[in-house]
Amino acid sequence: MGLDLNSAIYMASVIGGLILGLNLLGILYSRLILVDVFPFKYIKNHNYSFPKFKAHLPLIVINLSIMCILFPVGIVLVSDWIIIPLNTYWYVLPQLIGILLIDDFYFYWFHRLLHKNKYLYNKIHKIHHKASNPFPSDYLYEHPLEWMIGLLGPFIAFIILGGVFFETIIIYLIIRVLHELDIHSGIKSSIYRYVPFAGINEYHAKHHKFHDVHFASVFSLWDMIFKTHSKSKNNKS
Repeated sequence: MGLDLNSAIYMASVIGGLILGLNLLGILYSRLILVDVFPFKYIKNHNYSFPKFKAHLPLIVINLSIMCILFPVGIVLVSDWIIIPLNTYWYVLPQLIGILLIDDFYFYWFHRLLHKNKYLYNKIHKIHHKASNPFPSDYLYEHPLEWMIGLLGPFIAFIILGGVFFETIIIYLIIRVLHELDIHSGIKSSIYRYVPFAGINEYHAKHHKFHDVHFASVFSLWDMIFKTHSKSKNNKS
């Protein structure tokens, strides 16, 4: 039994509004970080450029606009298969961890393929790596096909887990977007650098510099297992 119209509009509006709001803050953060108004410690040699910010902004806005429509519509269309009623808050955390692990495992292999396949790299992923010293919103500076295919990760997780709460999806989105903004910020990691197997900012900065390490995003676990962690590369550590 599908959602009624009001429920579908509500669900799409909440998800779309959340994505838009978080990313507009990310664009503002990106702009402010260029004038060094924050008392943060920066990753060495992570130099920003305002002309690049202006040049990257159109593609970022295009991708954000499409994402604000595509992801909410996708959730609504398959809601019967991926969303279950909230019956206890105790299951939110296990669901969240499951989604993040499965999504990041998918992202690791998809991202690694984009680098290992010369055609895919030159035609698709090379755009993202024009940002050798990215600012936060540069996570959306990429070929639209790249993030669209990458967006399959959470949906795969929802299906594997046999459905998740709508509330879990909201928390997942908040964590995922904020983490992407953070690892592209050039700011040294703070609290979550002490979280076991976390994908910290310094790791992603190394990926943008060397290209052959740290293909995962949220976790460093997959890079450790599959020997693409910088610690397993003697010349990259």
